[in-house]
Amino acid sequence: MPFTNGPFKKPFTIEEKIRMFERMGATAAVIALVLIMLIESGYAGEYKNLADMGLTAMIAVLAVSLVGSLFYKTRKK
Repeated sequence: MPFTNGPFKKPFTIEEKIRMFERMGATAAVIALVLIMLIESGYAGEYKNLADMGLTAMIAVLAVSLVGSLFYKTRKK
C-alpha cells in the first residue's frame, strides 16, 4: 500500500487510513521501546540527549496515530 495517492488513483478508503495509522503507531512503539532500552541500559552514552529527543518524537507520533485511528474508526459507520 503506497503512502501517497497519485492524482489519477482513487482516494484511500477509511479502512486503509485506519490501517496506516495502526502501522504508524506500531512502528513508533517499537522504536520507542528500543530507545527506552538504550537510555536505561546506558548504551546511549554521550548520545543520551539525542535519544531523549527521539523518544519525545516517538511519543508524539504515538499520540497522533492514536488520535487519527480513533478519528477514522468513529467515522466508519
